[in-house]
Amino acid sequence: MTQKITIKEVLSKKELRLFIRFPRKLYANSPNYVPALDNDEYQTLTKHPALDFCSLRLWLAYRDGKVVGRIAAIINHKHNELKQQKRIRFGWFDVINDEEVAQLLFNKVEQWGIENELTEISGPSRFSNMEKQGLLIEGFDKMPPISSEYNFDYYPQLLNNLNFKKEVDYMQYKVKVTDVPEKIEKLSHLISERYKVKIKEVNSKKELLRLGVSFFKMINESFVDIYNFIPLTDKEIDYHIKQNFAFADKDLINLLIDEKDELIGFSFCLPSLSQAFRRANGKLFPFGWYAILKALRKNKMVNLYLTGVIPEWKNSGIHSLYHYQLNKTFIRKGYQYAITNPQLENNPANRIWEKYEAEIVFRRRCYVKPLPIISCNTTP
Repeated sequence: MTQKITIKEVLSKKELRLFIRFPRKLYANSPNYVPALDNDEYQTLTKHPALDFCSLRLWLAYRDGKVVGRIAAIINHKHNELKQQKRIRFGWFDVINDEEVAQLLFNKVEQWGIENELTEISGPSRFSNMEKQGLLIEGFDKMPPISSEYNFDYYPQLLNNLNFKKEVDYMQYKVKVTDVPEKIEKLSHLISERYKVKIKEVNSKKELLRLGVSFFKMINESFVDIYNFIPLTDKEIDYHIKQNFAFADKDLINLLIDEKDELIGFSFCLPSLSQAFRRANGKLFPFGWYAILKALRKNKMVNLYLTGVIPEWKNSGIHSLYHYQLNKTFIRKGYQYAITNPQLENNPANRIWEKYEAEIVFRRRCYVKPLPIISCNTTP
């Protein structure tokens, strides 16, 4: 006899804890799942500054009194207005291998979208592409960076069965740290001399925090045409400075400045914290903080977290300067491999990895599906 599935909206703190902690049970036996910190998830779901212009609802799926799935629905009103879209997003989607459970969860999201006269559902994504987004479709046998999602290999088939279609794919490369490629070294020197561009290194954590506002305002310019991005508000910039620079190593941050000392490009990397987050298992205390601190001090893997240049310099090749600088820093710090941030498959900047010993290790997909149009007309 089939057990009844119940879908219940998350309305209490107890239910929110269940929502946040469900993936740890689902992936308990997975060697590659990286749990987020509980407090980070709580802050994101309840106090994120994007909630000023986003509507958010959460649901849990139960079978026989046990949680078997979760999903979030986001209406980003600002994004819909700027991009002239009528979309609802789904995110925080995790589920057992059961199409009926997945369908019932999506029914809740889609119904809310229809009630708000929206025409499409897309995802998985969160408030913007500054957050985790994309469903893993390749790389299930590897551990992702903390900035990216992990999911089981049955997820893509579930979405295909529910009539979701590909909208965009993201790729992540694993790059072997070797001596600086000769072409990169020559190119960086040539471009530096031609355009009078140079690397500005960050001298202290205090200076980093001061430059943080300029850093994220530049992201507003450099990411303007990227999928799912909308300019960050001042409150969001302050939020991301606190979130992203909490573990920052000043040696792994490079700023590109022109001859007028104006910021035109950037790179921001972090030592891999995936193993440390697995040991923390959602908690900083009592021992999670130690695992993270240890990983920050000694590591063989580094993550290329955020990189970019402002639109005016987009096709100039100046990004080779921070690649050259980072390559030297990685060697000095003893890193053996780097994992890139997710990059759109049609991004011309991906060609730089052809000059390195690099391979695609993760591929993620954002999906889209039209919502049924409900006519409000009645027969006279």
